Amino acid sequence: MHFVAKIKGISAGDRRRQVYNAMSRCQLADHADIAIRKLSQGYRQRVGIAQAIVHEPPVIILDEPTVGLDPRQIIEVRNLIKSLAGEHTIMLSTHILPEASMICDRVTIINHGKVVTTNTPEDLQAQLESNAGYEVEIGGNVKQICSLLESVSGVIEVTKVEHTLVKYPEHHLLKIACQPNTDLGKDIAAIIVQEGLDLHELRRTRPSLEDVFLELTTEEPLAIN
Repeated sequence: MHFVAKIKGISAGDRRRQVYNAMSRCQLADHADIAIRKLSQGYRQRVGIAQAIVHEPPVIILDEPTVGLDPRQIIEVRNLIKSLAGEHTIMLSTHILPEASMICDRVTIINHGKVVTTNTPEDLQAQLESNAGYEVEIGGNVKQICSLLESVSGVIEVTKVEHTLVKYPEHHLLKIACQPNTDLGKDIAAIIVQEGLDLHELRRTRPSLEDVFLELTTEEPLAIN
């Protein structure tokens, strides 16, 4: 840390203070005497971030900062990155789009070297909100159920999801694609109850940032279930 502070031009009088501040912000103070080679991958990532902020730059660029980390380390590094916002502008390069949704205030999608769009994660997802659908976990004859649900006005298609995604083998998980700007939850629930079927769960599904990315970077529009 002191070597990095020196080559980044921090004066000798300020070096100790700024190294301590960077290590404290990255929760490394208790590991100051441990060789880097003996640190976990998560703590090595912290050292890299501490080196990046030791000279208090206005902009920090991070490239895939959570790759190779375990789930606990990923959460810790994400929280660290969010804690830096406000005092620094953070530019995060990542292919992990849920991570961008959780960390970033604004997202830029680049396709073949060209900027496709820039907006908040919420506004980007709202662009496909009209294509939201439903997921239903239900018991009974799956062919009969699919035919029944497809009879609901506004339903485009009903598809069965692999049964390993549900806890009980006798349950079926179905995805229901609906016409844009329709709210069919009440109608779907009503026909299931009316037919005396076993309804275990019904939830509305909304487009993710991955859906937005695919919609904006593929030639043919995608159907969001």
